Amino acid sequence: MQHPSPDAEPAKRIGPRVPRAVLVVGGAIVALIALALVVVLAVPKAPTAYDPGSPEAAFQAFYQAYEAGDMDAAYALLGSSVTSQMTLAEYRRLDAEQAWQRDQDRRVLLLGADLIGDRANLRLRIDEFSQGGLGGNRYSSERTIRLVREGGVWLIDEPIVGIENVAYGL
Repeated sequence: MQHPSPDAEPAKRIGPRVPRAVLVVGGAIVALIALALVVVLAVPKAPTAYDPGSPEAAFQAFYQAYEAGDMDAAYALLGSSVTSQMTLAEYRRLDAEQAWQRDQDRRVLLLGADLIGDRANLRLRIDEFSQGGLGGNRYSSERTIRLVREGGVWLIDEPIVGIENVAYGL
């Protein structure tokens, strides 16, 4: 094996040399783009806007009131068949028992609505997320929520707190 002589020319670089500042700025730009993608993908979308006066909008208003802890507003969106058998005070007590729902990492999606006169059934998919495993786990279930139109307004026609059925009138 031959060693280069001390007088030999150093190896020549092929192509232009990129200044270090350009590499640093380029790396920063790539990092910012990656961060922006993560933020865009991680931020939940705004709730769907439904036609005012629709069963979907009524359930959305109910669920948003529940999530905000406004039990007066949630109770006001229950139909007379429910409120005739359960007082606001009883509803608040049931909410205290079901408050764990607000801590759930959950997404409620409308799959469809079936309207028959003054009655509606909303078909929902509930996705619940938990930590653990690689990236966490998702559990999905489907449920139907009944609504009734009373006085021209859609109201929830079953005893629910959040999306959970509750026993009342015992």
